[in-house]
Amino acid sequence: MTDRWDAIILGGGPGGSTLAASLAKLGRRSLVLERETFPRFHIGESLLPRSREVFERLGLDEKLDARFLRKYGARFLCSSTGRTRTYSFADAFDPKFEFAYQVERDVFDQLLLRHAAELGAEVRESWEAVEVLFDGSRAVGVRARPRARSEGAAPDAASAARAGASDVVELRAPIIVDATGRDTLLASRLRRKAQLAELDKTALFAHYEGVVREDGIHQGNIQLVIFDHGWFWFIPFRGEVTSVGAVVSSSWIRSRRRGESLDDFFERTVAESSWARELLAGARRVRPVGALADFSYRIDQLAGDGWLFVGDAGGFLDPLFSTGAHLAIKGADLAATAIHRALEAGDTSRAAFASYEAEVRYAVDLFLGVVQGFYKGHFRETLFEPNQRPTMRKLITSMLAGDVFHAEKRPQWASFLRQYYPAEVPTFT
Repeated sequence: MTDRWDAIILGGGPGGSTLAASLAKLGRRSLVLERETFPRFHIGESLLPRSREVFERLGLDEKLDARFLRKYGARFLCSSTGRTRTYSFADAFDPKFEFAYQVERDVFDQLLLRHAAELGAEVRESWEAVEVLFDGSRAVGVRARPRARSEGAAPDAASAARAGASDVVELRAPIIVDATGRDTLLASRLRRKAQLAELDKTALFAHYEGVVREDGIHQGNIQLVIFDHGWFWFIPFRGEVTSVGAVVSSSWIRSRRRGESLDDFFERTVAESSWARELLAGARRVRPVGALADFSYRIDQLAGDGWLFVGDAGGFLDPLFSTGAHLAIKGADLAATAIHRALEAGDTSRAAFASYEAEVRYAVDLFLGVVQGFYKGHFRETLFEPNQRPTMRKLITSMLAGDVFHAEKRPQWASFLRQYYPAEVPTFT
């Protein structure tokens, strides 16, 4: 089985699916092991325009446009001052991709995974990796099994035929990719994961019908409401449903009363913001409130001998600028190129992935600096600056569009980062 696949990808979310599809386009064989059975609920529903570079290359853009609402920009609203500011992606330095999509992640993720299979990737849902196998420091395979009925959805017939429901099998490939998202399968076991200082936030989220939207072309804009305890997202989908969430401080979470339900706590959180109250005044909640704690973390090494991380498995930032799916999609596309070249050269050591690691790290650090600048307050003021310089406006718009992977723009980003780059450096244990 050592030459059956060029890569085994753990996780079939946006990062894993994009990587599998990109590898298939390059003529490479991959196996995707996805623990869940799609469709399944997930947050992170607002995409960025520059992800469409990848979608176009993979032949996905038409499928996405037929199903999802276009997003032409982002609107920021300040509850304490009443200020608003809209950034339209058409005003970025490079306006080639002037819109993104607002996506229901259950539908979107399933579409990506099916597309990867259509291109030739082997996909096994309801399969979980038990262990990554190493020969010294080099990853050489995984031990995996189809999930038993008591652990979730039953394996499909094809999976059940390959292995009994309780059987663990050994699968080998020259490259193993951890795309397991926040589960961070390999990073957690290698002790490479560190929480980010001052970003110990919690997200509360639900879906509503009847939320106030902007008019015309702007109806698909994400609306980000800033208030004393954090910020809200309002992400409209095609149709009547809007995803509404709040990312709040640990001190606000501690204010939850004994016996107070999560639904009631979320309603009390909404009451803290004049803009959130207004946008939800006539709305009806159609999904129970969920919560996700300890939102942000960083991974100190994104690749090694025969292995690499893609997407959230390699670190996750506060979702303020909707960067999660974008970093996964663009990072997976870069990883596919790096894997293809490494296999061609017969060198799958960490050195072969140095360029991939550097490019992803640069983008993550840029977003990290701006997120921390937002929470410290100075970047928040820059967002609403009434006499904003045109160059600064274009920089902010380009960042919101996800245009952070192009080397020729780095002098501009360097100037931008000097203002907002965090002083804190995470300690890895």
